[in-house]
Amino acid sequence: MENKINQKLFFIAILIILAACNSKDTEKKTVNNDTNLVNVANSIQVNSPENGKVFSLGDKIKVIFNNLSLQNKDSISISINQKPFYRFDIDGGNIILNTDSLSLGRNSIQIELKTLHESKFAQLQVVLKAAHPPLEYTYKVIKSFPHDDKSYTQGLEFYNGIMYEGSGQYGESMLRRYKLETGQLLQSYNLPNNVFGEGIVIYKNKIYQLTWQSHIAYEYDLESFKLIRTFEFNTEGWGITKYNDLLVMSDGSNTLYFLNPETFTEVKRIEVYNHIGPVTYLNELENIGGKIYANVYQTDDIVIINPENGVVEGKINFKNLLNKNKVKRQVDVLNGIAYDFATKRMFVTGKYWPEIYQVEIMAKK
Repeated sequence: MENKINQKLFFIAILIILAACNSKDTEKKTVNNDTNLVNVANSIQVNSPENGKVFSLGDKIKVIFNNLSLQNKDSISISINQKPFYRFDIDGGNIILNTDSLSLGRNSIQIELKTLHESKFAQLQVVLKAAHPPLEYTYKVIKSFPHDDKSYTQGLEFYNGIMYEGSGQYGESMLRRYKLETGQLLQSYNLPNNVFGEGIVIYKNKIYQLTWQSHIAYEYDLESFKLIRTFEFNTEGWGITKYNDLLVMSDGSNTLYFLNPETFTEVKRIEVYNHIGPVTYLNELENIGGKIYANVYQTDDIVIINPENGVVEGKINFKNLLNKNKVKRQVDVLNGIAYDFATKRMFVTGKYWPEIYQVEIMAKK
């Protein structure tokens, strides 16, 4: 009997210990919840602007807080897109952000206000578009050259007097080079039948060629077309060019990706906007004079983009460029931009077009 009583007492003691542990766990959870409340309490309510509001590049954005008036900049720390930002002022107790140095598109703003005893935080997002409409250009055809009308042109590159081209379509995708004046094929490389070829660029004696939805880029030796290696990337591949020591890739959206040529990893990205909003369907790309020229897929337009901030500075309309008297089979849209840096000649063509056109760009009257 005594043993049973002792056993009962033992189990009761165990239950008391467990209850105490549960009580401590509950206490810990309460403390954690209180900590979350403290974090919320440390946030600053922003009255203006509303989250996601659209501004033009160069606008001064007034950030107004609820029940908070700032006196000087000493206690304020601001970062935009996770980078320190110093171009702001204090006016009437509010923060004035100077946006002229920012890139277009979405900009995430973090504000920290430091006091003697604590720090308070605010976060908001604004969208920047171009401040002015792009300059409008037209063209004049200087000369025409033969083009293989069986080529679904995706990328065009002129280098050392020779035209290089990447073409698309499953079972038809190729990399080739040929004489501009005659169209004579000098060399070609067939991509696998299950791959849809896209844009090309020449960089440091290598050719890079994108694929559409295979998430693979090919790197070839410029002289032999020997495949050196492949890279994987996460987006679709559309157009590609170079800018300074980086490659620049489009994926059909309004985003341009700046890539390390050695690893094909993303270094940075910009969003492309005009004065109305995002400019999407960016396709074939070419760097001409430090600006990125981009075909806008399914249109007759090529836009001129500032690669530092994403502003569309110009738009060239190539309506009626194709000489329809030369067409022998069904053609597709304008696509393909190449530039001869030695003679400053610009070339454009399209998918299944029978000609390449040397054009001169002129301001629209």
